[in-house]
Amino acid sequence: MSAHSEIYLVIGGEGFLGRAIVTALAERRRTTGNSDEIRVLDIRRNYSDDDILFFQGDICSKDDVEAALNAGGRTATVVFHTASPIMKAPEALHTRVNIEGTKVVLEECRKAGVDKLVYTSSASVVYSGSGLEYVDETIGYASPFADYYSETKAIAEKMVLEYNDMYGMRTAALRPSGIFGPGDRQTTPGALLAQRKNIPVLIQVGNNTAMFDFTYVGNLADAHLLCADKLYHESVAGQVFFITNDEPIGMWSFMRLLWAQVGDTRGPKLVIPTFVATLILGFLRLLAAVHLIKHEIPFVFGMTFTPRYFNITKAKKYLGYAPRIPYAEGVPIAVNACLERWAKEEQESAASQTKK
Repeated sequence: MSAHSEIYLVIGGEGFLGRAIVTALAERRRTTGNSDEIRVLDIRRNYSDDDILFFQGDICSKDDVEAALNAGGRTATVVFHTASPIMKAPEALHTRVNIEGTKVVLEECRKAGVDKLVYTSSASVVYSGSGLEYVDETIGYASPFADYYSETKAIAEKMVLEYNDMYGMRTAALRPSGIFGPGDRQTTPGALLAQRKNIPVLIQVGNNTAMFDFTYVGNLADAHLLCADKLYHESVAGQVFFITNDEPIGMWSFMRLLWAQVGDTRGPKLVIPTFVATLILGFLRLLAAVHLIKHEIPFVFGMTFTPRYFNITKAKKYLGYAPRIPYAEGVPIAVNACLERWAKEEQESAASQTKK
């Protein structure tokens, strides 16, 4: 191992974003010929890579985290903490992973003497349900938070920043908005399943003038590597950065980009005016408050007609971030990957039924 090589640990490296980061690290290692070591810690294994060290474990387990950090007597120098439940997971799971798990990760990294840690936060930490138009990192945390997922991500983000410069470890947090791409289990499959039900294509909520930011997962992986590379800079350490594709778009326009990939180019037959949608949203929030509907329903409904896009000048200036993959390229990749996964799952299910 050369004097300049790194030992990377991607926590949650078998997940959607984590896998994209692992792929980016492996590609950089291949093209540069460096001897960086890549480790993954995850609760389950989804991929087989001979040149990636996999550690199966729970981030709430001090022993599991310590084992991955100090494997072979060599401590990881850079940690990417991407592990998080999906938004609609139970509140108890968000508490356990986002808060308790992050506490364990930070403390074990501090004890091990990790140099750098990059945390994957969320743009939702500043979203209370009201419109956000081209806001930057000077905006405060949401009050109240739109959902419990966002609240726990904010708590974790604060902890990460508090650990910056603690015993020499540098930390930073990235706030992506609307991640999509190959491996996506929410945005892309959700849109395609909606298309199969037909009604969401024909009924549009709001007038589609409210802009929203999405982020291609490969671009977000780039941002993580850039952030780690520059964490020794005072302009990066202890900071938060919004990360997007820098292509604000109407929510329904983006959905129709996805639907067009499966041949559905129909426009809406009915448009629900924004003022009516606002009344509906208020009713949904009331139902969620008394636990008659799931907490993510008003959150998702509100985003269909509420502006939420961000100024990423800070990431451009201090990280050198520039989105490589625009929507025009990323959307077809995301849709094809989703369709291929569904086809494979159907084949496996059919084969399983045949064996029975």
